[in-house]
Amino acid sequence: MKDYYEVLGVTRSASQEEIKRAYRQLARQHHPDVSVEGDDMGARFKEINEAYEILSDPERRRRYDLFGEEGPAASLFDRGFEGFSSPFGDIFNLFFGRGQTRTSRAPQRGRDLLYTLEITLQEAFEGTVRSIEIPRNDVCSACGGTGLEKGYEHDLCPDCGGEGMSTRTRRSNLGSFTSTVSCQRCGGSGEINTHPCPDCEGRGSRRIIDELEVSIPAGVDDGDRMRITGRGEAGHRGGAQGDLYVEVRVSEHDTFSRHGSDLHALVSVDISEAALGTDIEIPTLNGEERLHIPAGSQPGDVFKLRGKGMPEVHARSKGDLFLTLEVKVPRKLNAEQKRLLKEYQRIESQKKDAPGMIERLRKAMRTS
Repeated sequence: MKDYYEVLGVTRSASQEEIKRAYRQLARQHHPDVSVEGDDMGARFKEINEAYEILSDPERRRRYDLFGEEGPAASLFDRGFEGFSSPFGDIFNLFFGRGQTRTSRAPQRGRDLLYTLEITLQEAFEGTVRSIEIPRNDVCSACGGTGLEKGYEHDLCPDCGGEGMSTRTRRSNLGSFTSTVSCQRCGGSGEINTHPCPDCEGRGSRRIIDELEVSIPAGVDDGDRMRITGRGEAGHRGGAQGDLYVEVRVSEHDTFSRHGSDLHALVSVDISEAALGTDIEIPTLNGEERLHIPAGSQPGDVFKLRGKGMPEVHARSKGDLFLTLEVKVPRKLNAEQKRLLKEYQRIESQKKDAPGMIERLRKAMRTS
């Protein structure tokens, strides 16, 4: 029967920390990628991993102490293949074994989040405060984001010895080819969590609905984004939390269209008002304003109200309001309206004929 304590070089009364320390030292020493012991290096490394798997687990260690060696025997596929070396081995290592990197153990920043917030043009003009809810992952308060139960640390992966990479040997007619890939058990990190935090089940984060108030400044435009620091996804391995980006969408207004900080709208008057001139009340985003329409104004004339447009974000200046004149033509006329328009038409006809009458008089005088 194998003596796993002897394999790791520790006593039967060794603590978990002593077992872990001994395993790390032996794993680095006998890993196939660094060992120079020859053909027995793979078997020795596997024996060290097997011993650590048993002794690092309190329950399996207890059963081992009571009943002896435990665990399934190694299968044919675990042993790999032994064959002749090939000159093509280095070429295959170049493509399959080099350039692959292990997953970093360093802290990783959490992902940023994007939230789309729709507001009205009036809210964009005045500025507003809106309450929003963001579903996201927050750092687990019990473990501080480590995913570990209090008082424990990550263990070295027994499959790769903490290297994060595993070596695979394949046999073909051309020889034995070795490739190095990320360890499947630890995902390339070189560590495993054998004591997950009970609150987050080892994830290091928990799902929450984050409720917060967002202050929208006056003058914000469609597509503008605001960053709220630290309200994104939780980081990994103690990494910083991501940020939240709030993208503003300004809904279309029934009256005004926006072009930068300027506003544009139509203002309608009837024929008599355009011809005689008038003063009318017009709505703006800041209340009613009085607009003077001069006599003889034509359809398409543009009037500008300075400073009645949108405010600039975090500035005192404002854009202008441009009003395009639209002259309404009545669809139905009563008898009096028809009479007056016909009279107007007759007078206009006389004005058109007047130059012809004068010319005829001149001709008559020249012939007399």
